[in-house]
Amino acid sequence: MDARLSCIAAMVRPGGVVADIGTDHAYLPVHLVQTGRCARAIASDIGEGPAAAARRTVEAAGLHDRIDVRIGDGLSTLQPWEAADIVIAGMGGETIVSILQAASWVRDESADGRLLLQPMSRVETLHRYLLTAGFMIDEEHVIEDGRHLYVAMRTHFAAAAPPSDELAFYRGGLTTEEGRPFFAKEARRLLQKAEGARRTGQEETAAGYEQLAARLCEEG
Repeated sequence: MDARLSCIAAMVRPGGVVADIGTDHAYLPVHLVQTGRCARAIASDIGEGPAAAARRTVEAAGLHDRIDVRIGDGLSTLQPWEAADIVIAGMGGETIVSILQAASWVRDESADGRLLLQPMSRVETLHRYLLTAGFMIDEEHVIEDGRHLYVAMRTHFAAAAPPSDELAFYRGGLTTEEGRPFFAKEARRLLQKAEGARRTGQEETAAGYEQLAARLCEEG
């Protein structure tokens, strides 16, 4: 597996059932069951092509009796918290938000479920949704893949109050030390947005972006 999937695998809680949404070739669920980290897995994808590829991987590993391959959109293939840990990885942040918004049962404070999320883009959008919708980010890590930086996070619903500081939507659950390279990347993006705002005469908006960028670089 690549660095992204390896990071996610390490955050899955041992002994339970895991669901991988948008599983593609089902490499993650096969790894988790083969290594004994999970007893069973559900590999789900929206298309017949990826689902067929997942079935081939599962069959080749001899795990057809422990990994269930399903076809459907987002979390529609699962019963509420049928899997204790749900992985949604390799998609844009906005897509992940849409998937979560469409499944109200993930916002159940009494459940012991965890969401393991790995956005390929729009990380701030995902952070903003989670932290304003009552989720808590339990842990988050930076993943270096060649020249690219990604993050992966584990989160659960706790009916938490939203943060009062805008910086929280850029920090997420990252520690200052680990997050520095990612904060620098986000600061550059904020400065680009500031330039665009200034070109259209939005001085106050531009100044706000610049202030956030400075705080990200200085405070993390």
